[in-house]
Amino acid sequence: MSNRGAARTLLVASIQYQAYYLCRFNLAPVLPLLIIQFGLSHSEAGALGSMLFISYALILFPAGILGDVFGPRAIITLGALLSAAMNVLFSYSNSLTSMLIIQFVNGLGQGMAWGPLTRLMANWYPRERMGFVMSLLSLPPAFGPPAAYILTGYLASFYSWKTAFQIPSIILIGTSLLFALLAKDDPSGSSRSRSWSRSTFLELLRRREIWLVGITYLALSGAIRGLLVWLPTFLVERTAMTLMAASTLAGLISLPGIPSMFVGTWISDVKLQGRKSVVIAASLLAPIPILLLLPFVREQVQLLWLLASLFALFYSAGGLYFAYPSVLVPKEQVGAGSGLIDMLGYVGNFFGTMAIGIAVDTFRSYDPMFLILAGMALVGTLAIVRVKP
Repeated sequence: MSNRGAARTLLVASIQYQAYYLCRFNLAPVLPLLIIQFGLSHSEAGALGSMLFISYALILFPAGILGDVFGPRAIITLGALLSAAMNVLFSYSNSLTSMLIIQFVNGLGQGMAWGPLTRLMANWYPRERMGFVMSLLSLPPAFGPPAAYILTGYLASFYSWKTAFQIPSIILIGTSLLFALLAKDDPSGSSRSRSWSRSTFLELLRRREIWLVGITYLALSGAIRGLLVWLPTFLVERTAMTLMAASTLAGLISLPGIPSMFVGTWISDVKLQGRKSVVIAASLLAPIPILLLLPFVREQVQLLWLLASLFALFYSAGGLYFAYPSVLVPKEQVGAGSGLIDMLGYVGNFFGTMAIGIAVDTFRSYDPMFLILAGMALVGTLAIVRVKP
C-alpha cells in the first residue's frame, strides 16, 4: 500500500466532502429570509429544512451497496453533480412545493457520498488506523456547517439568497473534477466487488451491534442537525441579530467540536483501549444539563458560550461512530454498514428538525427545542451502553 497514495486519497476525499456540505447546509442561514418572502410558518420551514434529510436517509444504504459494488469514486462524483444541479434549480424556485421537491432530490445526491467514502478509506487504510482516519474524514461535517453558514450568510446578506445556492454549486462541481482526477478506488486502482448478494444484505441487517450504533447516531445526529438547522433562525428571532451576524455566530460556535473530536478519539483509542461506547455515552450524557439550563438563559454572551460547549461535547465522539463498521463487519460490507448508520442518523435529523418547527408553532417559544434535544441525547445513551466495548 502506498502511503503517498493513501494520503492523497484522504486529502481529496476530505476536500470533496467539505464541498458537499456547502450544498447541504446553505438552506439554514437563509430560512429567516424564506419565512418572510414566502410567508412560511415554522412548521412549513421545518418541513423544508428536513426534506433533504429524509431523502438522504432513503438513499444512504443503497448508495453504500453501490459503492461496494461499482467503486466509491464513481458514486461519490455522481452524487456531487446531482446535488450541484439541484442547488442551481433551487435558486430559481418560486413556491414552497417546488423547493420541497428540489430539496428532496438534493438529498438523494448528498446521500451518495458517506457510505462510499468509508469504503474508500477501508480500501486504503488498515483497521487499526480507521478510528484516526475517520476522525480526519469527520472534519468536513465539523467544518462544513460553519463554512456553509458564513459563506451563505454573507452571500444572502450582501447579494441575494439565490447566490447562496449558485456559488456553492460552482465550488462543488470544481472539487468533483479534482476528486475524479486524483482519487483512486484502492491501491490497485479498482475496488469493485461483485460478491454482494441478498444473503450478504440479510447478514448485515442481522448484526445487532450495528443497529445499536445506528440508533445512537440517530439520536445524536438528530440533536446536532436539528439544532444547526434552526440556530440561525433562533438567533435572529430570539436575540434580534442581523442575518449576517446570526449565520456567522451559528457557524463559529460549532467550531469547538473540532478539537474535541480528536480528544474523544484519543481517549477512546489510547486511554480506554478502543472502548468507543464509553466515550460516546459520555458525549451524550454531559450535554443534558446544559440543554435543560438553556431555556432559562436570556443573556446573549452566556447563551453563546453554552451553545459552544454543547457542540464541543456532542462532537467529541464524532469520529467513533463510523469506525465501528470496520471492526464489526467484513470489509465488503463496510460501505453498506456505514450507510446504514448514517441513514438512521438522517432519520433522526428529519424528525428532530420537524419536531422543533412544530413545537415552536405550538408553544410560540423555542424553549421546547432544548427539551426535545435532551430527550434525544438520553435515548442515544440508553442504546450505546448496550454495545459491547
